[in-house]
Amino acid sequence: MSGYPTNKYRDAVQILQRGRDLLVESLADDIVDKAEDLVEGGFAFNEFLETQGTRLHFLALLVAQLEQSAESLDEEMAPTPAEPEPISTYKKTRKSRAKKLSEGAQNNGNPGEQ
Repeated sequence: MSGYPTNKYRDAVQILQRGRDLLVESLADDIVDKAEDLVEGGFAFNEFLETQGTRLHFLALLVAQLEQSAESLDEEMAPTPAEPEPISTYKKTRKSRAKKLSEGAQNNGNPGEQ
């Protein structure tokens, strides 16, 4: 067992997915058994869609909600990344050639400054 707590939402999703697999297998059997009635359309087809479609739809909504909660919990439990070292903000400034020449001319005029 790892040192991390379990994510109950992810566990619930796995359980529901196993249940969904059984439900879909059962639906496939029902569809094959009632093939003639369903192909003809009408009441049997619509009733089948309403009952079984609703079950699948709500199951999908539950799984989606639990997956979203599982992802949120995973993000909360994830270790925070170390902050990167700050990049030096020191920037060497370069003087333009014109400025260097004007400063040089000023320094040449005063022999005490160099």
